[in-house]
Amino acid sequence: MKKPNGFTLIELMIVVAVIAALAVIAIPNYLSQTRKARRSDVEGSMQQVALAQERFRADCTTYATAFSFACPGGTPPTFSPVTTFYTSGYYTVAITAANTGATTYEITAAPIGNQAKDSASGTTCGTLKYDFGVTTSGTVTKTPAACWSK
Repeated sequence: MKKPNGFTLIELMIVVAVIAALAVIAIPNYLSQTRKARRSDVEGSMQQVALAQERFRADCTTYATAFSFACPGGTPPTFSPVTTFYTSGYYTVAITAANTGATTYEITAAPIGNQAKDSASGTTCGTLKYDFGVTTSGTVTKTPAACWSK
């Protein structure tokens, strides 16, 4: 008697079921890790903006209130545009609360699209904030805290 070649329908269905089970587990984990990597990228960019704020203040005696902001009096240096720090389409980065007394500023990164589903330790990582002296002069506050921890 000749042995049949190939696979039976049941064997193929078992393979399909195993692949589907792996995909159900792997795809959400993959998406979560890519959102986490994008968050990490924007956090680094926000810290670069904070360093640029300090350089700007050293030259101009005030913090920049927006990107492409020139020193009071119109003399250089100007603040580097946001594209120098962050060029991805997953967050909108802005300086939202710089005061003219050069004592505080706030940098925010609002998620765009699928990135709004990002979370860390059960905390939704919506708009990330980097505050210098907004709550207490001279201190840095990063919120939500769970989203900033590495």
